[in-house]
Amino acid sequence: MTNLPPSTGDDNCYYILTEDCAYGSKYFQAGNMCFCSERSYLRNFPDDGPPACFLKVIMLDDGSTVTINVEILQPVREEAVVFLLAVGSHDERLNYFLERLNLEAALRAAPGQKVMVEVDRQHFPGIIRYIGSVYKNTAASLSPFFFGVELQGEGENRGHSDGSCHGVEYFKCKRNCGVFLPFSRVQFSLVPDDGFMKQKLKVDVEEEVPVKVGDAVSFYVDNVLTKGIAMAVYREGTQWFVKVCPEEEGTTDIFREIPMDSVVKESLQSLFSPFESDMGLGHLNQMKRDISESGKECESRNSSLEVNSMVQITLDKGNQVSGIIRWLGYLPQIPHKMAGVELAWPNDGGGGQEVLPQVPDSFPPPRNEAAVRVLQGRMKGIQGHCNSCYMDATLFSLFSCTSVLDSMLFKPFPLRDRNVQSILRDEIVNPLRKTGFVRARSVMHLREQLTDKGQCSSFTNAEKDPEEFLNLIMHQILGIEPLLRLQSGGQKEQDCYCYQIFMDKQDDLVVPDVQQLVERSFLSSDLKLVEIPSCFIIQMPRFGKEYKMFSKIIPSLELDITDLLLDSPRECCVCGNVATLECLECFKDKVFAAKGLKQFCSSCSTQVHSHYQRKTHKPTKLHIPEEFHSRNPRGIHQVPREKMELFAVLCIETSDENGFNIPTVTLCPEVAKYLDSPLAVLALEQPRDMDGVAKRLFCDAYMYMYQSKKMALYK
Repeated sequence: MTNLPPSTGDDNCYYILTEDCAYGSKYFQAGNMCFCSERSYLRNFPDDGPPACFLKVIMLDDGSTVTINVEILQPVREEAVVFLLAVGSHDERLNYFLERLNLEAALRAAPGQKVMVEVDRQHFPGIIRYIGSVYKNTAASLSPFFFGVELQGEGENRGHSDGSCHGVEYFKCKRNCGVFLPFSRVQFSLVPDDGFMKQKLKVDVEEEVPVKVGDAVSFYVDNVLTKGIAMAVYREGTQWFVKVCPEEEGTTDIFREIPMDSVVKESLQSLFSPFESDMGLGHLNQMKRDISESGKECESRNSSLEVNSMVQITLDKGNQVSGIIRWLGYLPQIPHKMAGVELAWPNDGGGGQEVLPQVPDSFPPPRNEAAVRVLQGRMKGIQGHCNSCYMDATLFSLFSCTSVLDSMLFKPFPLRDRNVQSILRDEIVNPLRKTGFVRARSVMHLREQLTDKGQCSSFTNAEKDPEEFLNLIMHQILGIEPLLRLQSGGQKEQDCYCYQIFMDKQDDLVVPDVQQLVERSFLSSDLKLVEIPSCFIIQMPRFGKEYKMFSKIIPSLELDITDLLLDSPRECCVCGNVATLECLECFKDKVFAAKGLKQFCSSCSTQVHSHYQRKTHKPTKLHIPEEFHSRNPRGIHQVPREKMELFAVLCIETSDENGFNIPTVTLCPEVAKYLDSPLAVLALEQPRDMDGVAKRLFCDAYMYMYQSKKMALYK
């Protein structure tokens, strides 16, 4: 391993690792960044020959030259590299690269722009004064870019400088009013600068607040009507809250902080029932939201093209098609900026000009500490009402902390279905990610649309299973591409949105994990995945609230689907070379590991089946793609492992919910103790004795949801 300076006089191609990688004595985490010269890239990927399986690159962290499998490299354009390098945590860096939204906003940012910044785990307003490197005389090929921000308002005196860093002045501001931060600590929100818009916003705010300090108000606590006095009215972001002193707690210092939409002024109580008053406020807010959105639409008409912009393209033969920009960047040997467009539908050729909708506002899911700050606490999550708890939990699982299914929010659909999409995006997902709370009326609004579109009269008042809700909104209404493509025994491919585990009772499985259940279910039905899914939703083997095949199921934090893929390279479970044979009978043999299908290379299969107990086994041949052999003519093959990460578990016990509730989101650190427990100890644990919500996770899991961040880039 050698240390080489970056090449000069030659353009470079930059990459980020999407998986951990070992090379010699060194270990590189996913999120590390590297580069190679354009000449080296072109040598490895010639136009007239097979592409290379491995690429020699230079790591940006230490300058070492290593050889890495191209399967775990994702290209990054140079102007984005400098911003990503400023993010110290490799995991956080990879997450921000995959999410894209905040990174794209950082690339468009300019000095003078108003932002919100995170300083000491608090958020303050500020103005960008400088964008660039703060490292001088560095030998590195690229220096990280930071944002120099002058703190405003409550942020004054919360900074660490006067605009200088390492003795160099980059901008001027008051002492302790300047900070230098990576883009991951900056929120690039749009703040109107026009005086008229500020004045108009002030008028709207005054009209929108129906409760003032000192007013008698009513609200619901655990389905019980409670009265109190408004002690304070304040705003966080775009949402208003009321600090209420309940009458039964009036002699104490206990206050309840409740969203404005969930509070009814006493003078209105005689005019509306609680549900009707919520509807009244909802219509008022909807009118104001429509006015606000029309203003934003006018402002955005002249904005430049960006990811998620809708465009119209003229093809070679003059045909016009519409699509959505999914990628912007540069390709080797092409000087112009290129756009990757997902085509939607062809123009009908009727002579009329097609009107393309404006790109709606979007909020990326909060991450790490930001997720805790936004989502944790009382009056957080989705407010339940009238048997909506299964749907509430499903929506929270799918959208609160991941963007893997955000195509449901932005992909163009027929006009008749866009109302469902806009409600889902603007009234549920965006408020959930921005403020951490969704009021019951918003979900009821969606349920009313589902009742109308799905021709099911019970969606507004009856309890619906999560899979019924997903099938209706994904398949029948929005018509998104199926999440899973399956094939059974060489028959015709089948599409579905979630996978139900079917299997006979397994006496040897006392406390199984999800990996084991999926493998055995696929094996018993002779199923294979036709392609790697971006999202894999799995229903556990339980039916209704009473019958469960297993009393406990252990969550698999990672789901290895390598051996479940159709016609994909597989690894010999004995020696690790490329497998050529699979044996279903060996899967049940306790001599082998409890997990993983059993496939062998030719020599290992001969040795394994020479045992008298396995001589009757009938291994079947595996299909190995020709491309896999041609990629490395030297005969050295490393089978890539395809793993998906767990992002949500939906648990169901009972449901008895008719009035409004006060949703609460809490952390559950006690779960880690049980995940680390030996299997024998966990099997003996009595559910009633398990701490916190651990019993719900291990005993009441209904759906496990996995994502592939790598595939989410394409699907």
